[in-house]
Amino acid sequence: MKTLVNIIDPEHPVAAYLFIQEMFEPGDRLLFIAANEDFVHITPLVGLLQSFLPHHDGEKAFSANDVERIVLRRDADKYTYERICRTINSKLDPQTDYYVNLAGGSRYMALSVQHVFSNYNSTFFYIQTHENLIVKTIFDNSIYDNDDVIIPIRYKMSLAEYFEAYGLSNDLDQPKDLISDEAKAKQMFDLFANHRLNNADYKVLDILREKYRGLNYINIFDVENNIDGRLTPIPNLSKFLNYIKFDPAEEGLLDREELDYLTGGWFEEYVYYLVKAVLQPDDIAIGVHIDGCTEIKHNNELDVVFIRNNQLFVIECKSGIKTDSMFNEIVYKVCALKEVLLGIDCHSYIFSLKKDPTGDLKKVAQYMNINFLDYDCLTHPEKLKKEFGKMVKIARG
Repeated sequence: MKTLVNIIDPEHPVAAYLFIQEMFEPGDRLLFIAANEDFVHITPLVGLLQSFLPHHDGEKAFSANDVERIVLRRDADKYTYERICRTINSKLDPQTDYYVNLAGGSRYMALSVQHVFSNYNSTFFYIQTHENLIVKTIFDNSIYDNDDVIIPIRYKMSLAEYFEAYGLSNDLDQPKDLISDEAKAKQMFDLFANHRLNNADYKVLDILREKYRGLNYINIFDVENNIDGRLTPIPNLSKFLNYIKFDPAEEGLLDREELDYLTGGWFEEYVYYLVKAVLQPDDIAIGVHIDGCTEIKHNNELDVVFIRNNQLFVIECKSGIKTDSMFNEIVYKVCALKEVLLGIDCHSYIFSLKKDPTGDLKKVAQYMNINFLDYDCLTHPEKLKKEFGKMVKIARG
């Protein structure tokens, strides 16, 4: 039996979570070290571990008595080396074996933790989530004996685990129903990508998007014929639906989900099927709503989100972007989601059928650390294969 030690870091909770998932064995104890303002993040992490660590004989992997906390009660303590060391030292047991993860918190905190625990029965580790590995190391005077051990992380998180580690509420337990199957999604992509729609078709889509998107349902006959005089008529609606071979679930009606699908949701489903087939993620979802569990609620929807080898990928899907200013707004939205909610292990993308012949839009996105895949990339298999290869490399195969 041993005690697993982690420094609480609200900006990077995945490091502690994966370390425990990899190293925990029945009978082990957990020790968390936190600055005063980070203390509140311990309980959610413990709850997540109790949910996802393997249970034994119906019992949870550990009890509340198996969790210890060392908290620097004054805000200034986290900047004072001696106080950090004294606080930690007063709580340690010379008879205990400690497995210490030095990833987390400030560098100053990590140095203090390493110094104190070096006087006890401690084994030191550093978890590198970007590389998906753990380094086991010995701090001694010899730097030429190559005694560092690199351990690949075998555990693979789900989307639910990732979001909960960051304290994000989500609706993954209410998965979005897909309107189309993979073949239909490819057919819709072909219609748009290969310009098989005419001006009248695009007029139908513009009116649906501007006047009817978000409604619970519309009656196709009423919309076509403007029965009550208050609706914006779409005389070619039935002709359009027949041309694209779209059959509503209920004859004569288009419900909210179908309106969303026709005005851009089809592209999200195409990207979802494409990613699922090519990248084979560990977990993937479409149309997920997340929130930071604060008093101020925001509607943050992730069009397509997946996780592979503990790396989170979020794709904003826009079938059409009319102006450069609209593109800039999308970039800022994606950037804000990444920085405020999704953490340093998140990789953000924008997929769109907008053309970017000069590469200027791609440069704007790159400046904000976002990857932009435009019309040219999505319609040329070799270019798309190259971009997906980069994503596989990020996720370490």
